[in-house]
Amino acid sequence: MEYLVTILFTLSVLYAVLGNAIVYLILIRRKARMSTMWAGTPGYLYRVCVNEPTIVGPRLRRFAFSTNIAFFVAMIVGFVFISLGS
Repeated sequence: MEYLVTILFTLSVLYAVLGNAIVYLILIRRKARMSTMWAGTPGYLYRVCVNEPTIVGPRLRRFAFSTNIAFFVAMIVGFVFISLGS
């Protein structure tokens, strides 16, 4: 069980971090207005995608939302891992 939790945690963190970086680079390339300081905050890039509907399409918005879900999955799995007594 601990092995599965570790793999799930690692994959969800990897997806969340790399996905956020990809969304950030795409938004910079499309010249979306955003604050660089808040770019790593969960939910911020999704809000930028929602506020810039002419620049951002629905696919990028869904991808940004999926990185938020991956972050919250990593949090929940992390708490489960802690509660297992590692």
